[in-house]
Amino acid sequence: MNLKYIIVYATDFQKLKSFYVDKLGMTDIGSLSSDIFATLRASDGGAVIGLQDKKSAQFPPAQENHAGSVELSFQVEDVDATYNAWKSKGVDMLSEPQNLPFGRYFIAKDPEGHYLSAFRFANR
Repeated sequence: MNLKYIIVYATDFQKLKSFYVDKLGMTDIGSLSSDIFATLRASDGGAVIGLQDKKSAQFPPAQENHAGSVELSFQVEDVDATYNAWKSKGVDMLSEPQNLPFGRYFIAKDPEGHYLSAFRFANR
């Protein structure tokens, strides 16, 4: 089993899509997107995120009343450079980069309260 696709439910779909594309640099895969759903690929060509307009969703997560119960974690080459780039674009930063037992890491939030982090594993 391989995890390939993560879906994030958006209360303000266009705003959240713009955030992920304009501020985080993800690419909208137009052939897999519509006016209520966007398929976004990370800049390294790896992870794929689906943004679903919550008002249009037909499945149970659409009825949830809270956000922030997921963390999208991006593996990056330079944690500090990513932190500075996100901060300069107005991303809501919750911590500064720090060294943890597994490597370097920081955490932020998207406009709807979903957690975002960037990390780099320590060389072992």
